[in-house]
Amino acid sequence: MLRYQLKDLVNVDEVSFKRKIDEFLQLQDYEMEGFRDPAKQRDLSIRFQWGHDHDFGNFSLKGRMRDRHLRLLATFMDRFGALPRSLTGLKILDIGCWTGGTSLLLCAMGAQVVAIEEVKKYVDCLNYMKHAFNIENLEPRNLSIYECTTPEFQETFDIVLFAGVLYHVTDPILALRITFDSMKDGGVLLLETAIAESKKPILYYLGPSQEGPFGGGWNWFFPSTSSLSPMMMDVGYTDVKILRTGAFSHPRAFAVASRGNYVDMARGGLSARWVR
Repeated sequence: MLRYQLKDLVNVDEVSFKRKIDEFLQLQDYEMEGFRDPAKQRDLSIRFQWGHDHDFGNFSLKGRMRDRHLRLLATFMDRFGALPRSLTGLKILDIGCWTGGTSLLLCAMGAQVVAIEEVKKYVDCLNYMKHAFNIENLEPRNLSIYECTTPEFQETFDIVLFAGVLYHVTDPILALRITFDSMKDGGVLLLETAIAESKKPILYYLGPSQEGPFGGGWNWFFPSTSSLSPMMMDVGYTDVKILRTGAFSHPRAFAVASRGNYVDMARGGLSARWVR
């Protein structure tokens, strides 16, 4: 069944909704993101670009990631059996939600979803859709993963979706530890990332100044699959399962891991000493 179409609008009319979406699509603003020098920032953060394909009924939008949100969740369901088809009663943290492709799917499956995104313009858009469709089980937040260390994020979530983000962050170890701290005992991490093509346990550095397979200004470190597993275990995860795939046109990996009981991690050199 199709959801989140014009026929499903609650708080706005069809004409107003289409006009507002068009306004977002024309938005180009670096100051609202707090940037000082737009030349140093990625275009995706300055100029609004739709994330994933969405059929609104009378009009459709093609996203930069096309239907990847569908294939992403399907992989965790069908290849890992890690995501049940009914998520009623579960609380999920969706990290890097963009315009909400995965967040809306998870909400439709019954989850209570907290969707975080560091780019404000995308959060504004998703908040508008939340209002327009009266999606009560969705909470978009303009936050970086590194800001999710407050009490409200501690031992809160049943599932954390960390998809297409790890290679975009400057401190992957800290980011992984924050995901661990955010979930309840017995929680599950669903991770997807671009990877380095190497059998060695490496973190390949690209950096924002170089052009890569996804353009410039986007990427920091690419883990190999043989480094990804110990990274996840070193921050506390157990039962790590990794699947390498080229399904998205370049080397990537899916990973599923569990949080058992809370455990500490090695603290030497940890970049944020206050993290649990």
